[in-house]
Amino acid sequence: MISAILCVIGAKILFPHRDIPVLFTAASYSLIDENGRPFSDVDLRDKPYVCDFIFTTCGSSCPLMSSKMSALQPKMPEKVNFVSFTVDPEHDTPAALKEYAKQYHADESRWHLLTGTSKQMSAVAEQMKISAQPATATSTIVHSDRFLLIDGDGNVRGVYDSNDQQSMDKLIADAKYIADSRGSRG
Repeated sequence: MISAILCVIGAKILFPHRDIPVLFTAASYSLIDENGRPFSDVDLRDKPYVCDFIFTTCGSSCPLMSSKMSALQPKMPEKVNFVSFTVDPEHDTPAALKEYAKQYHADESRWHLLTGTSKQMSAVAEQMKISAQPATATSTIVHSDRFLLIDGDGNVRGVYDSNDQQSMDKLIADAKYIADSRGSRG
């Protein structure tokens, strides 16, 4: 009896159950990747991924976010993918995204940079509950600097502040847990 209790306690210590709730259903999309090929959320079924919203001509938060995304690649299990959605589709053609990906040493087998029409990109941001405002005559593009973790079932499991190291550490731990639990609800 005591050995059974010790086994349960040991299992809880070695393999703690983490509660990473489903926050909401991630966006459905059918876009174009940096190679000019169709790419959709269906391509990532059964694969967890981290995503962000950037644009290639950004001179402030986007280079920082993309550097952090690049740094995440070796820290994550191979099963974890990365997606960067442009918030400037008029400028961010597949060729521009391809060049941008090279700057940040994007592993093309895992990191996908996506573009589409303005309407499509706005819909993705809205469905992901990310703020993104196009440029106007009096203001530049404004967008969130959050990273999202999506499980293999297409559910958002976390939203992380890219400017906070503790939040980024939690993203890494949560992504590893999701990947180890078959990329989905486990």
